[in-house]
Amino acid sequence: MSDDFFHSDMQFFLEHRIDWAPYLRLKRPEVTDTASEIEAWRTILQTAGDICAELTPLARAGWHDEVKLENGVVHVPEHIARGYDLFRRAGLVCLPVDPRWGGAGLSMFLNSALLEMLAGADPSLMTIMGLQSGVAMDIEKYGTDELRDYWLPRFTSGEVQGAMDLTEPNAGSDLGGITTRVTEEGGRFFIDGSKIFITNGGCEVHLVLARDAATGEQSKGTTNGLCLLLCPKTLPDGRPNGMRVSRVERKLGIHGSPTCAVDFDHAEAFLLGERGNGFRAMLDLMNNARLGVSAQGLGIAESAFRQARNYARERSQFGQPIIRQPLVKSMLTLMALEIQAARALLYHTCTLVDRCDAIATYLASGRTDADLDRAALQQEYEHAHQLVRFFTPLCKFLTTETANEVARRGIQIHGGLGFMAESAAGQFHSDSIITTIYEGTSEIQASFALREMAKGALFTVLADLRSSLEGLRGRFPEQSAQLEGGIAQLEATLPSLLGDPSYALLNAKRVSEMVITVVVGVELLEQAVLSPERTVLASAYINRKILEVEMHARRIQSGDVTRLERYDKILGLTD
Repeated sequence: MSDDFFHSDMQFFLEHRIDWAPYLRLKRPEVTDTASEIEAWRTILQTAGDICAELTPLARAGWHDEVKLENGVVHVPEHIARGYDLFRRAGLVCLPVDPRWGGAGLSMFLNSALLEMLAGADPSLMTIMGLQSGVAMDIEKYGTDELRDYWLPRFTSGEVQGAMDLTEPNAGSDLGGITTRVTEEGGRFFIDGSKIFITNGGCEVHLVLARDAATGEQSKGTTNGLCLLLCPKTLPDGRPNGMRVSRVERKLGIHGSPTCAVDFDHAEAFLLGERGNGFRAMLDLMNNARLGVSAQGLGIAESAFRQARNYARERSQFGQPIIRQPLVKSMLTLMALEIQAARALLYHTCTLVDRCDAIATYLASGRTDADLDRAALQQEYEHAHQLVRFFTPLCKFLTTETANEVARRGIQIHGGLGFMAESAAGQFHSDSIITTIYEGTSEIQASFALREMAKGALFTVLADLRSSLEGLRGRFPEQSAQLEGGIAQLEATLPSLLGDPSYALLNAKRVSEMVITVVVGVELLEQAVLSPERTVLASAYINRKILEVEMHARRIQSGDVTRLERYDKILGLTD
């Protein structure tokens, strides 16, 4: 059923949790009927849900089918080609792109909801579809008018697909190790080098991060001097470009998503943004991709949970459905709580991204609405943007770890059947593993969050949370007190972390989990104000997770950097 995809949580946020009128006033002032616009978005998501319901049986049946490389051409499995074509024919490709190039200007929240649905149906197809919007939006932001006019209508129509080419054998998370080079010859740019682990690497358009040969020696080992370039497989005049796919990888999961090694042999490319400033331009795509992978993890977790819950209702042992067994019921309840927490953080972050986007659009438009204070809007933008930088790695960390854990428990609930290669439970788990790895591992995300804390984001968040709790205390006194205690515990750990950066990094995951608990707890209480039936959910989450906050606080405060010395001895790293 399509309602399994466009579910009640999405509908709740769409209709009740987000105030769309201010967003539209800033972003799209031509829209005068907010209710009609919301209904149009509802139709888009409902249509996407219908397609996902149609795709799911095909994706499950074709899960084992692998991508093939034949005569230099990448061939995807049938369910991938069919699914992409269904979305293309429905006009649901690259929806965040501006309408002038055929998109719908879809917000981050709405696009994340669509990607979540798609991931629940076919995680491999979602990997390809989600990437298209990111590539197109980078072309929209950094391309010349000529590049935008030529390529963006082809993206939104589904005629072409794209990839982002970052990783090299010695440059994974550390992009300072990139050695692929770009040279300028008579005002034209050419790329030489190789990339690996390129998602959708058999596509037509590659956004390549390469080192400027003119400053290569000076910038070596840093992200300075990197250029972002659009490199097409076929040049505008019809000639084949100097690039090829040399290998496709076999993977534990997401078999239908091509993962390729790509070689560039003096391939002509077109500069995006400023020369030598490509890393900054690529960050936009990377941060959007991290939220996209967050949506993917959430979609996988939701489908794995529903599969496990349905099986537990049907599977009878000892004279009753196993969902009646206390331990199984507890496991399913914990899965539901973890999913709701991940969704709360992701949706909250997406609304902040959308608010930033709307304010930036207004400030750049030259409009001067008399009742809008531009200085106040600029201040709000800077505040929200700081939170987005902090919450984005937290989202990636939480949602993908949740996907792994929920899918793993789903196998346990299925028992021996879950271990069979053809079981959906096993497939969900295999697909979930990569989400904690690509676009930066969970450990990298926690370290990024720690870096934003050090820049002051944590104090901004805590001040916002305390302000919110002031308004919630009268309605939810017990839960508010618990969260205020959690905030105090979090603050109490800071002196232990400030003394040594290595010890802070050692505890980056613990601190991230503490922050997530108080942020999500407040968000769930805010939801309960609008929907009182969510009070049980909020209370259960806070009661369970606040104990973990206390445990993390004790653990951080009781140790020091000498713990790393013990680890060295255990691992045999001492001289």
